[in-house]
Amino acid sequence: MCFLPIEALLSQAQTAKGIGYGLTKDAAIEQAKRDAVENGLGAYISSETVVTATSLSDNIYSKAQGFVKKFEIVNEKKDPDGNWEITISAEVTQMLDQVMQDEAALQTLLNSMNRPRIIFLLREENLIDNTPTDFAETKLLSMFYDKGFDVVDRQLVQALKGKPDFEQALEGNVAAAAKIAGMLGAEVIVIGTAKISSGGVFYGMTSGQADLNGKIVRADTGEILAVVPSAHGKKPHISPSTAGVNAVNDAAQKMGEDIIRQLIQKWSTQQSNFVKVFIVLKNADFGSYMMFQSFLSAQTVSGIRNAYSKSLNDGVAEYEVEFEGKAMDLAMGLSQTTPDGLNFKVTGMTGNRITAEIVQ
Repeated sequence: MCFLPIEALLSQAQTAKGIGYGLTKDAAIEQAKRDAVENGLGAYISSETVVTATSLSDNIYSKAQGFVKKFEIVNEKKDPDGNWEITISAEVTQMLDQVMQDEAALQTLLNSMNRPRIIFLLREENLIDNTPTDFAETKLLSMFYDKGFDVVDRQLVQALKGKPDFEQALEGNVAAAAKIAGMLGAEVIVIGTAKISSGGVFYGMTSGQADLNGKIVRADTGEILAVVPSAHGKKPHISPSTAGVNAVNDAAQKMGEDIIRQLIQKWSTQQSNFVKVFIVLKNADFGSYMMFQSFLSAQTVSGIRNAYSKSLNDGVAEYEVEFEGKAMDLAMGLSQTTPDGLNFKVTGMTGNRITAEIVQ
């Protein structure tokens, strides 16, 4: 008889049942996936006691530790009131590498994230040929496309060259990049720089050197999804130009793998726990600002974990909500709920940002 360490046992994929409820079938499936992860792999639990001048409350937090590789619906039921109950059988794992290497698992994850479209904005400096090049951007786009990500054709991005925000975006201005992304219907931006240079000539061979860095941001919320401070590539070749191309492809390969790994980690954790949704409420004064905060914190809409009031400026209030599901499900829940003394309507939604306004 041989004994495996407990870590090895926990890292193996296993099947677990999950049950979810929601206003829509999709919302119920997302909740069922989180339930399957907790049933199969467990969750860390912590508590926080909140004391105010008038009350004392205990907030319980749970964080599931695992990912759904694939699942199938084994039972579904729609109640007379329109709510759904979904039961799934899911294969769950704690091993991030299993999701990265499993094409079906990655597609399941991308679907749960509403398949965000990605654009690449990299400024590349080629000191070997002293000409503008785009080798790094082309390599990254190819990697993401091959992995099944929805990427925006670089020709569409280049068509915006010359626009006021384009150059600022290439300089790393997130707000400008978000505008470019909005024009192309993209939710995720990869912003970075690439530098190609020569490390010298040795025995007739040029040492091509390349250094890349980048950050990945959600255009609708400004949330940083991944950061790669440095990716270095080095390749020799008899042709200086070819040495530079090979080096930048090497660096871009490393950077792309790092980005994809961080995105999978981020999105898998959100799938198993919650996503951050930003709500913009217009026509608000201080009273309605606080009233809407209380409404969100009361978790009247199923799936809200926590809600935070962020700002109130010139009648525009902003909130951040931790929600177990997709932003679409939260928007639907908000549109079907009216708190006493506060009338509002949902007027728009982009990615994980919901816009609403108070009506008289």
